[in-house]
Amino acid sequence: MSIFKGWPSLTEIFFGKKETKVMSKKAPTLTETPKPKATPRTMAVPKPRGTNKDLNLQQSLKKARNKVTTKAEKKPTKKELAKLTKVQLEELGRQKGIELDRRLSKDKLVAQVHKKL
Repeated sequence: MSIFKGWPSLTEIFFGKKETKVMSKKAPTLTETPKPKATPRTMAVPKPRGTNKDLNLQQSLKKARNKVTTKAEKKPTKKELAKLTKVQLEELGRQKGIELDRRLSKDKLVAQVHKKL
């Protein structure tokens, strides 16, 4: 047991004793309407992606579109190829299935790529 029970604290001495406020509940009147409670949101259901047959069909259509666009590509001219560096020419050749030797001059590389494309 503390002998200081009931004694004021230092903050109460310097700032005064805090008054306790009594909150009374106010009864709702007829003019006040209670707020409606929020309804819980429903989770969005993901759409079905389809069967494997549908997915395979979509993938094959994409491949077909890509083939059409690649066939429509025109053969690059020697001027366009000459703007590329030797490293870029080698990468282009590898994409098209042509193996180039970078020890050769750029003009010779351009001629090889243009001939095989």
